[in-house]
Amino acid sequence: MNRKSLISLLGMLLLGTTLMLLGGCSGEKEEAGVVEQASDKVAGKAVEYLNKPLDAAKRSQAAQDAETQKLEDVLEESGE
Repeated sequence: MNRKSLISLLGMLLLGTTLMLLGGCSGEKEEAGVVEQASDKVAGKAVEYLNKPLDAAKRSQAAQDAETQKLEDVLEESGE
């Protein structure tokens, strides 16, 4: 990269950063609210999506534990 293109790139980055900072100070709380609501909705759906298989695994483990306990109880009774 030559010196002129490097200076141009740095200038564009500085300008872009300045515009982003000024855009963030516009005081429009509605957009932040809409973005926050959408983000919360997506996060909620992601949590539900991830929890479904985890809940199923927990139910399966509980059923296996109950069955194991029944078998242990039967073995204890037959051993006495």
